[in-house]
Amino acid sequence: MVNPFVILKLENGRIHWLEAAPDLKTAKARVKMLAALVGGEYMIRNHETGAKISMKPPKKRIVFQIGYDQKGLNARAELLQRFGHEVISVTNNEAAKEALSSSRDVDLFIVGHTAPEETRKEMVGWLKSNYPKVKILALNPSNNQLIGADYNIVLNAYDEWLSLLAAAAS
Repeated sequence: MVNPFVILKLENGRIHWLEAAPDLKTAKARVKMLAALVGGEYMIRNHETGAKISMKPPKKRIVFQIGYDQKGLNARAELLQRFGHEVISVTNNEAAKEALSSSRDVDLFIVGHTAPEETRKEMVGWLKSNYPKVKILALNPSNNQLIGADYNIVLNAYDEWLSLLAAAAS
């Protein structure tokens, strides 16, 4: 049996076939994940009816990351920017508080993994009290949980935290 839904990517005026899906719900979920990971504009086409659904790229999200380690900050910023996000990076809690003192719009906070847990907890508490509606993603070196963070992700699980970024900021 042929899957009736086809996922297409619109790029540079051309349409590229990506994959097929058994139903519309699965196709939409897959497009949402692809858009979070790769960005761009997608289309879902029903082979049986010819109906098309255009899926526009999500708006640019502002990610504020507190990294405690310049090398890790740079790598994450580069990855996030490649997927179309605006990134603000700072290396410690005081720099974060200072940068955020001029009322910034932020869609998601990312708290890095290299600082002591108490330092990270203090930052999460401050963010929660000053930005209660903005989600916090904590990167952890293992399956640890940073209390107060909305999402706890193992550091190198990039697919997982980029998917969560799309969900948290939408």
